[in-house]
Amino acid sequence: MAATYLAAAKNQDCGLTRALAAKDGTWSWCSDPRLLSYTDVGRPFAVGKHSSPVPQECVRFTMTTTGSSDGSMPVGEEPWSLCFVHAAEGWRLYDQGQG
Repeated sequence: MAATYLAAAKNQDCGLTRALAAKDGTWSWCSDPRLLSYTDVGRPFAVGKHSSPVPQECVRFTMTTTGSSDGSMPVGEEPWSLCFVHAAEGWRLYDQGQG
């Protein structure tokens, strides 16, 4: 799922990134900031209910972005992670963040 989501974000496929995001989760990647590239995609790891309200599968990677227009995300390369939950319609992006 992470590979599909990252490819959609890099290609600015906003419809697909929105479709793959949980309705009660985080924002979906589109164009602000723009994901320019990603490398070092790791293996999924579980995050249990002790750390989150719902069980998640997360993937770490390194990304390069344009930075966000509001200044909350810098231009350039940084570590990031995407966390997915299993919903009725399949795996969906629920949370994301640095590290």
